[in-house]
Amino acid sequence: MLGVPCAESQIDEPPKVNEDFSEAKEEGVCTAWYFAAALRHLVLSAGVFLPLAAQAQDEGARFQQDPVQQVAARVLVVLAVIGIVVVVYSLARYRGSAVEPASWGVLLAGAVALPLLITGVGTILVFQRAERVEFCASCHLTMQPFVDDLKNPKSNSLAALHYRNRYIPDDQCYACHTSYGLFGTVEAKKEGLNDVYRYYTRTFHLPIKLKHPYPNNDCLKCHAGSEKWIASHQDYKDALFSGEATCMQCHAESNPAHNIAQNVATPH
Repeated sequence: MLGVPCAESQIDEPPKVNEDFSEAKEEGVCTAWYFAAALRHLVLSAGVFLPLAAQAQDEGARFQQDPVQQVAARVLVVLAVIGIVVVVYSLARYRGSAVEPASWGVLLAGAVALPLLITGVGTILVFQRAERVEFCASCHLTMQPFVDDLKNPKSNSLAALHYRNRYIPDDQCYACHTSYGLFGTVEAKKEGLNDVYRYYTRTFHLPIKLKHPYPNNDCLKCHAGSEKWIASHQDYKDALFSGEATCMQCHAESNPAHNIAQNVATPH
């Protein structure tokens, strides 16, 4: 198998303790070689198939790929493979008994250290990818109509206009529904976790509504610095900045946030 010069008896029947130490040593070398070969194949497969999967994504988003996220995703796959191989090797090599420092080290690396590292990298990736429009659409019972309107080329909603003209290059849902600064991001993540919990426990209610009126600041964080916006809103700028007037007071009728109709049935 795989061209390894191991005797048939070494694979089918393990040597007896204290009977032939050289055979046991050679068996350990063969076992290690098998796992090393498997690890090489798995790592090479990850390096080949992950780029192919990335190429299959939407052509319009190929210029917005984050190389750090791509590398992190590959690292996550490699770490998971290494963790599995280390645990399996430990069980095969030490027969389930950890009595030596080396055996404890291998077992702790595969069962504790690598899983903790994988959890850390995976959590960062999940929080980053949770900002994507596709992630919002994954809650299809609640958010799919909003995403459909966002991508509808005939819709006159503010969401569709911003998406169609790429006023926001990517992560449009997250960009519009997250306030500016660090605390805005923390609040968005906290609310997002709550929304995911309510979705999967089916404790949400239709139609979906904002918990609070949409704040002017979430519009002004982008538009307030635009010369075009300032020129067309000169008469209302002070009222909008102070909060005496809201953006949606003017835009709600001609350009609502979304053009959707949701059922009010109980979620199943």
